[in-house]
Amino acid sequence: MLGWSSTIEAPFVVFFLVASAWAIAVAVLSRREAVRNGALVCGSVLFSMGLVETYMYYANRSQIIITRTEPVEWRRNQADMDIGSRPVPNTTIAFEEALGGRRIDKVTYKFGGSGLREIPASVQGGPYRVVFFGCSFMFGHGVEDDQTLPYYFVRAARGTFEGFNFAGDGWGPHQMLREIETGFISRVAGTPELAIYEAIPDHLRRVAGRAPWEDGPKYDLCPDKQACYSGQYHSADYATCRRWLDRSWIVRFFESHSEKLSQPSDLPLYLAVLKRTRTLLEENGTRFVIVLWDQNELANTIMKALKANQFDVIALSSIFPERDLKNGLLTQLDRHPSPATNQEIAAYLWKQVGEPLVDAKHPR
Repeated sequence: MLGWSSTIEAPFVVFFLVASAWAIAVAVLSRREAVRNGALVCGSVLFSMGLVETYMYYANRSQIIITRTEPVEWRRNQADMDIGSRPVPNTTIAFEEALGGRRIDKVTYKFGGSGLREIPASVQGGPYRVVFFGCSFMFGHGVEDDQTLPYYFVRAARGTFEGFNFAGDGWGPHQMLREIETGFISRVAGTPELAIYEAIPDHLRRVAGRAPWEDGPKYDLCPDKQACYSGQYHSADYATCRRWLDRSWIVRFFESHSEKLSQPSDLPLYLAVLKRTRTLLEENGTRFVIVLWDQNELANTIMKALKANQFDVIALSSIFPERDLKNGLLTQLDRHPSPATNQEIAAYLWKQVGEPLVDAKHPR
């Protein structure tokens, strides 16, 4: 039943109704009055929950995007790292999204031996290396392997760069920092010449651990304002439980109405994580570049803070016209960058960052 229900859009309707049927069966078959009464109460509550779940599904299905993957469990905690759930190495995932019962995309994710989203070998080159960090925007949520920002950047490099996509769905800069601190980056990509991090305002609450799905590394502000690692926000069991609870329409409704969004008070910890990241990268001669989606007031506050702390940051508004930023033309229905947007950002980064780096090392 669990296997079958994982393929439908409202599995908790089935769970509640089946559990209710079992409780009622116990009430009918039991000879003890206390057990019978308790089972009737449980059955009534579970049946009511099933009705509420059904109502929530039909009331909200036209507003909430449903994702489905095959296999269902394609991420897990890795024993050698404590950054939270990561894609399983050497796997191919069928990813599908639907809105209001209508499919909006169906793509394939491929992961190599290190669990990274693949950048097709046909565009990979050398001798330089570039690593990419960020969340689903950089990872390539809802687009094919050859439609991600890392792919387009490496393709634009015309054989001069080998790229590595270290981004992850739902991640923030704290996963980036932990990947560096544990030596994962150096084991996979050696010493890259360039590191690009794609930032969005929602990363502030993720660093602070307020995203409902957050199971990544926890950082605190030390007395000297440095970012200090202090374990994980939640266990692997929590992450598994969260993935199932996210299938409940009751949970989705209450989460959407009680979100603890990013706020300016999260900036000190966010900046501390980025400073530590920059320090570790620059110690090995890696240039650290940030691309920020500056589409709201909080993003403008983040931009000012990044510039005040001498970060190498590029605003999305410097790449696209203001009308595109305001009209939502840069994202798909799932609110993630479209292939065309990824290609445009990558082309800009290549011209402004990648090509000058190559020319500086090998003047024409």
